[in-house]
Amino acid sequence: MTVSFPLARPPGRHRLPGHLSACPHALLYILLLLALPAWLEAGGEPVQETSVAVLPFSNISQDPAVAWVGEGIAQTVAADLEDLGYVVTVVPPVTAWRRDSLSDETHGDEAPLMSGLESGVHLVVTGGYQVNGSLLRITCRLVDVSSGLVIQALTVDGPLDDIFLLQDEITIGLLRSHEEHLAEFLTSAGPDQVEMGEGDVITRRGGSPLAGVVQAAGGDGVGRGNTGSAPAMNSASGSALLSAPAAGILTGRPRLIVERTNQPPDIDGTLDDQIWQGATRVSDFVQFSPSEGAVPTEETEVFVAFDSNFLYIGMYAHYSDPGIIRANRADRDRASFNDDTISVYFDPFLDQQRAFVFTLNGYGVQGDSLLGAGNFRGSYTTLPRGDRSWDALFDSAGTLVSDGWVAEVAIPFKSLRYPATDGMHRWGLQISRSIRDKNETVVWAPVSRDVSGFLPQMGLLEGLNGLSTSRNLEILPTVTAIKGGSLDRSTGGFTTASQPEGGLNLKYGVTPNLTLDFTYNPDFSQIESDRPQIEVNQRFPLFFSELRPFFLEGQEIFDIRGPVNFIHTRTIVDPRYGAKLTGKVGKTTLGVLVANDEGPGKVDDRADRSFGRSANTVLGRVRYDLYSQSYVGAIFTDRGFLGSSSRLAGVDSRFQVGPRSSVDFAALTTQNRDLDGNETTGPMFDGGYRFSGRNLSYRTSFYSIAPEFDTAVGFIRRRDIKRVRGDVGYRWWPDNWLINWGPEFDYSRNWNFDDVLQDEEVRARLRMSFVSNIFLRADVRREMERYGGIDFWKTRYSYSVNVNTSQRLSLGTSLNWGDQVRYSSSPFLGDGTSGSLFMSLRPFSRLQSQINVSTSRLLDPLLATEVFDVKIYRALTTYQFTDRLLFRNILDHNSFSGTVGANLLFTYRVNSGTVFYIGYDDRYQQGDLLFDEDDEPLFLTSDFERTNRAFFTKISYLFRY
Repeated sequence: MTVSFPLARPPGRHRLPGHLSACPHALLYILLLLALPAWLEAGGEPVQETSVAVLPFSNISQDPAVAWVGEGIAQTVAADLEDLGYVVTVVPPVTAWRRDSLSDETHGDEAPLMSGLESGVHLVVTGGYQVNGSLLRITCRLVDVSSGLVIQALTVDGPLDDIFLLQDEITIGLLRSHEEHLAEFLTSAGPDQVEMGEGDVITRRGGSPLAGVVQAAGGDGVGRGNTGSAPAMNSASGSALLSAPAAGILTGRPRLIVERTNQPPDIDGTLDDQIWQGATRVSDFVQFSPSEGAVPTEETEVFVAFDSNFLYIGMYAHYSDPGIIRANRADRDRASFNDDTISVYFDPFLDQQRAFVFTLNGYGVQGDSLLGAGNFRGSYTTLPRGDRSWDALFDSAGTLVSDGWVAEVAIPFKSLRYPATDGMHRWGLQISRSIRDKNETVVWAPVSRDVSGFLPQMGLLEGLNGLSTSRNLEILPTVTAIKGGSLDRSTGGFTTASQPEGGLNLKYGVTPNLTLDFTYNPDFSQIESDRPQIEVNQRFPLFFSELRPFFLEGQEIFDIRGPVNFIHTRTIVDPRYGAKLTGKVGKTTLGVLVANDEGPGKVDDRADRSFGRSANTVLGRVRYDLYSQSYVGAIFTDRGFLGSSSRLAGVDSRFQVGPRSSVDFAALTTQNRDLDGNETTGPMFDGGYRFSGRNLSYRTSFYSIAPEFDTAVGFIRRRDIKRVRGDVGYRWWPDNWLINWGPEFDYSRNWNFDDVLQDEEVRARLRMSFVSNIFLRADVRREMERYGGIDFWKTRYSYSVNVNTSQRLSLGTSLNWGDQVRYSSSPFLGDGTSGSLFMSLRPFSRLQSQINVSTSRLLDPLLATEVFDVKIYRALTTYQFTDRLLFRNILDHNSFSGTVGANLLFTYRVNSGTVFYIGYDDRYQQGDLLFDEDDEPLFLTSDFERTNRAFFTKISYLFRY
C-alpha cells in the first residue's frame, strides 16, 4: 500500500519513503505531517531549522525482557526525523527518563520538556510501550517545548505479530480529516483491505474487527480497546467544534471503547485483579488548569471495563512527591473540596443536558452529583461540581501507595438512567483529576475556555451492550424515635414528650430512564439543620435550601433558573405521603410530583376550620431537548387547601446560539384565590443574552415581576419590579504565578410597575487567581436605593481572599463596608460593616474542623451610636473512626439573639441508603431575651436558659432488588 503526502522535500535530504513498513515509521510520519501545520501556525520555525529531542520510549510494563524496545523505537524515530530535515538530538536513556535522576522540581511528564530545554530544541518526541503477553501498546506524543502544549498524541495497540498491520489503522484513524488521502489509501488497499462499517467500526472486508487500535483524538478516529488524548484545544478548535452543526455533535470527540469482562473485581482498593490487565486503559491527559492544554505534571492511569450489571473503573494517581497528596477520611460527599480526586462524568443520553458525576479520593471516599447544562464559563479555573444532593448507590475503595493512590469503583447500571436500546450504547464521557497542592486539574477530553459549556466538550464512551434489563426496585423503611422537650412560654416550665414514628420509601425503575418514587410519613428531623444566617436588618426574606432527601432527588428536573424559585419544596412542610415520576422519554424530560401536606392543619385551636386538615400539592415539569444545551420547556404547579388555591403555569427556553453565546427566556403567570374567595393574577417575564469566552465575557438581561405575581409552592424574594442589567468582563491568563486576572463592570436599574425608579447601581470589580490556591476579589459600587419613599445614595467597598495552600489549613475572609440603609419605620443612612471568616483545620486524615464567623454592624452617624452588632460563631468538627463510623459535633452562638446550641451525632453508614443515626441536640437562650405570650420577660437574669432538648435515633435500611 502506498500513500502520497503533500510535503515538500527539504533540499539535500533523502526522499520520504513511500512504503510505511514499520509501526514506528508510520506513527512518526503521520504524527509530524498532521502536527506540523498547527505548530508552524503557532509560531514554529521552518522544517529545515527545527530541532527535535527524541527520548527513549519508556517501558511501562517494566518487563526487562523487552527493555530494548524503547531505545530501538527512539533510534528509528530519530533516523526518520533526520530524513525529513530535522536537527535531531537523541537523549541518552539514563539522563532523560529515569525518574530517580530528575531534580526535585522536575517530575512525571515534565521530564521530556526539561530535557528538551536543556538541549535547546523546539520539539520533544516522547512515548511509552507496554507488552502484555502477545499484545503491544505504543503511545507517542509530540510536545512544543516553548509552550508546553501537546501538539499531537497517539495510542496504538494490537497483537505483537501484527506490528506491520498497525500502521494501516494509524493511517485510517489520522487521515479521516483528509478525505482525499483516505479515499486514496482505501482504494489502494491490498490483501488486508478494510472498510468503514456501521458506527465507524473499522473491519477487514469479509472479516472481524481489526485487532489494533488507533485514535488521533480531536479528530474523528475510532479505536477499540484503547484511547489517545487530543491535542491541546485552542480557541479556534473549540469554536470549530460547535460552529459546524452539519458535522454533528460527535465530531472531534476523543473516544474510549470499553470491553466486556467476565471477571468482576474485588473492590478492595488495589489493582491486583485480573480484570485490570485487559481493561481499557486511559493515560493521556492534558491540563485544564493552571495552563490550559499543557502537559500534566503527574501521570494518571484509569482503567474501564463492564459486565451486564456494573461499570468498573480502576484509578491510579501517580505522584513524583507523595508528600503532597491530599487525602482525608470523611463522610460521602464531604471530601471533594479539599482533597485530590479523580472524577468520572457520564452523559448516557448524549444530549449534553445533564451528566452523572462520580468522584473518589485516595481513601475511596465517595462523591456523587448531577451536573446540568450551562454550568461552565470561560473565566472558571475549576471544573463544575454539580448538585451534590443527588445520591447513588455504588461501591468503592481506595488505598495510598508508595507513589500515589489507587482506587476502585463498581457502579451499578441500576444507579443510572440511560436510554433503552437493544444495540450498542454511546455515552458522553469525561475523566478529570485534581491535584490540590499544585492547583492543577487535568482532563482526558480537552476542555477549552472558549466554549461556554462543559458537556459539549466531553468525549465518547462506546462498546456498552447487553446491559441488564431488570427493573430497579428499592425499599427503604425508616424508624425514628425522639425524646425531646421544650420551654413552655406560658409558665416558664420545661415539658417533655416522646415521638416514635415509622416511614417507608419506595423506588421503582419503570424503565431504565423513568423512575417512580413514593414516600409515606417521611421524617427528616434532627439529622440536618439550616446554616445560621444573619436576620437583622434584612429588607427581603432569607432563603433556606431544601435538605430533605425525597425532595432533593430529581430536583434538577424541576429547576428553572431565574430571579424566582418557582418550585421550592420547603413549602411542603410536613408531608404525610408523596409520589413522583421523573426521567426521560426520547428527547423529553419530565417530572411529576404530588404530596399531601399536614403542616397547614397543625394549629392549636380546634375551632379553627383548618385544624387537622391537609393541603394537596401537584408539580409538573416537561422539557424538550432541541440540540446541545438547548431546550424548550413548560411548568405547572397547583396547591389547594380548603377552598383556597395557588396555581402557576408558564414556558421557558434556552438556546445555545454559538460556541460562547446563549439566549434564555421565560414567561409565567400565577392565579391565586385566598380563603375568603379573593382572586389575583400576575405575570412574570425573564430574558437574557450571555457571551462567555476565555478572555471576554458579557451579559444583558431583563425581567419583570408583577405586584400580584405569587405562588404558594415557590420562593419570591421581591415583587413589583422591572429590572435591566448589563455587565462586561475581561480576563488575562499570564500562566505564571498569576494564573489569571481581570476587571468586571456592571450596571443595573430597577423600576416598579408605576415606573418609579427604585434602584440604580454601578459596580467595578477586580478578580485575581494565583498559584497555590490563592484567590482575591475586590470591588467598589455606587448605588441608589429607594426605601420608605426616600432615595438613599450609597457607596460601598468589599474584598474577599481565599487561601488553600496547605494540606492542613485553609482559610478565607471577606469584608463589606460603607453606607447602609436602616430598614425601619424611620429609615436613615448609617455606616454598615459586614464580613465573614472561615477556617478549615485538618490536623490528620480522620479529623476535620470548620470554624465560621459572620458579623454585621450598623452605626448611626448622627447620634454616634451603635444600632446593632451581630456575630454568629459556628464550629463543625468531624472524626471518622472507620470508613463507616463518623462522629459530628456542631456548636453555634448568636450574640444578637443570645442563643447557644450544641448538636452531637454518631453516624454509621453502610451505603447511601442504609444508615443508623444516634444524636443529641441542646438549645439555650439568654434569660432576659425570652418572652412570654404577653411579650413580657420570662426571666430577669442574663444567664442561659434551656429552650429545647432532644435525644433521637433513626435507622434506615435499603433493600434493593
